[in-house]
Amino acid sequence: MGHKFSLLTRSQFYKLVTGIVLLLLLHTSLRITFWVYNAPQFAGISSREAWLIFIRGIQQDVVCIILLNSPILLLLAAATWVRSWRNTLSRLAHWLFLLLNTIGLALNLIDAGYFRFSRHRSNIDLLYVFGDSVSSFGSVLSGYWPLILCFIGGIIVLVAIKRLLFVPYPVRSSRPHPAKRLFIQVFIGLLLLLPTGFLSAGRPVMPATPLLSLSPAQLPLAQNSILTFFYSLVRRPEELRTKQYFTGPELDRLVRTKHQLGKDSTRAFTRKNVVICILESFSRCYVMPGDRYKAHTPFFDTLIRKSLFFSHAYANGYMSNQGIVSILGGLPAFLDEPFYYSEYANTPLRSIGNILKEQGYETSFFMGAGKDHFGFGKFTHMAGIDHAYWQDNFNDNSLFDGNWGIFDEPFLQYGAKTLAGQQQPFLAVFFNISSHYPYTIPTAYRTRFADPAMTPQQRSISYVDYSFQRFFEECRKAPWYKNTLFVFSADHWMFPDDKFAYNYVNSSTIPIFIYDPSRDTGIVDTTLMSQVDITPTVLDMLHYKGAYTGFGRSLLDTSIAPSQRYVLSKVIDNYQIIDPGFVLGYSPSREKSSYFFRYTTDSLLRNNLLGKDAYKEVQTRLETMIKANFQAYSQALRKRSLE
Repeated sequence: MGHKFSLLTRSQFYKLVTGIVLLLLLHTSLRITFWVYNAPQFAGISSREAWLIFIRGIQQDVVCIILLNSPILLLLAAATWVRSWRNTLSRLAHWLFLLLNTIGLALNLIDAGYFRFSRHRSNIDLLYVFGDSVSSFGSVLSGYWPLILCFIGGIIVLVAIKRLLFVPYPVRSSRPHPAKRLFIQVFIGLLLLLPTGFLSAGRPVMPATPLLSLSPAQLPLAQNSILTFFYSLVRRPEELRTKQYFTGPELDRLVRTKHQLGKDSTRAFTRKNVVICILESFSRCYVMPGDRYKAHTPFFDTLIRKSLFFSHAYANGYMSNQGIVSILGGLPAFLDEPFYYSEYANTPLRSIGNILKEQGYETSFFMGAGKDHFGFGKFTHMAGIDHAYWQDNFNDNSLFDGNWGIFDEPFLQYGAKTLAGQQQPFLAVFFNISSHYPYTIPTAYRTRFADPAMTPQQRSISYVDYSFQRFFEECRKAPWYKNTLFVFSADHWMFPDDKFAYNYVNSSTIPIFIYDPSRDTGIVDTTLMSQVDITPTVLDMLHYKGAYTGFGRSLLDTSIAPSQRYVLSKVIDNYQIIDPGFVLGYSPSREKSSYFFRYTTDSLLRNNLLGKDAYKEVQTRLETMIKANFQAYSQALRKRSLE
């Protein structure tokens, strides 16, 4: 007698319930793995908070298991009615179960290792990061082998659950009794309704639902990467929902995105060259004197002493594809996906490249990675940069780092020599790569930068410092050197070591400084600054007279009091604002603030001031600015009005 696979025999209902319980235990173990792997980022959690994390986590896991397996549940329902197709449907469900749950397993384990870089669970941005990181998989996997073992173990568990659920039954088995089929249909229907919140007459379970019990800092522990990724895909068209917090005149008073630079200046436009150096994964602590994470950076130390150094500078995002948009385009990172991949990519930009091109500048971008790495070729073209130089242009793969592209030192040398042949004035943007994980250093220099007291991150920073020293040695030979502004900014913050405990403020701190070779003395500016302020500040230093559109303000604009400066970013589900004394996170999905700290006196962010009478005025002011900026950002992108 032959056999076929059955989705539900007489005892399979109980096995189905057992399978769901086993999947739930698997996802709970994935949560524990995530927590253990990122323990330093979640220090100080009490036993009560841990209990709430797992309770909320189970809620997320149940929803994810049902969503992920909904096609299997529908096939199960169909197989009880359509006898002639029962075997085909059973076999399809058999393999679909393994495929879908393996994807869910992979998402959660990827986040266990990737969270320290992204600061959030998976969203749509993972699609773009994944595609551009294929070349480095070998090194990445070798550095995260415990997660690979967890993945293999998870697949073994899934195979065991699959064998429990899908058992052979005789070919001539009878059709299930109508009452049994009806029971199966009702049971499956109730399971499919569970994630919608219909059964509890409540709202659907969303990635932000755990915030009802937990703080935003603890939210990633309770989340499931399947739900955050799925939610990001579904909500993408509505990500910038129209919010009418303020009337037009009120919004213009609160947030001005269109500026007229140089209107009070009598000085003529200075046609200086501009070289913008975007430093991959540079935390401010790496170059700050006296910081315990200070790397050995003798060249940057000297350069900073002669520069306009912004000692309180912050990134507007956590990813390279966000940093480059903020630096060159003046936009905060309010989208889950890169701006230039979003539906708003046809929005014209009033970027530094477009503005300087109008002034007759030649514009170039240099990066030692493969062509259009992370989509930077697309964005830099949008931002008015006409020429791009990549690994292929360097044309010597003997200097390939094995992961991302050409090592920094030789590629920066190549860039300096290329600039020597360009017409002045020019704008050149350099994006280095050697300080990116896995922090590879050329074999010839490994002994030189092998200080055992330094972390791999710090050693790569030291190599980048040396690379820029050699770059400047080459630049000084050129006649254009003295007539150039060199602008340095990190693309985003990077954790200094595996034991570093991050928070909403310190995880955005980056170095920003501007070096003018024609000046001998440096200035330390303590004014709050972020990446979006770079373009208007540089344009002001060039005495540019004209229109600029963006969310930054020039640091030379004395009409803005230091107390009125702020930094915008997005942290998980919250739009965040940092001013000179406080940090506040506002959740637009819940229409309420999630956290509010006075970080200048509470550096560990332990005393949440939400609702405290003594700080109500400050809280209201910051909430107003967040809402105004979100409304202005949404309107600008929806109307394509950034020119």
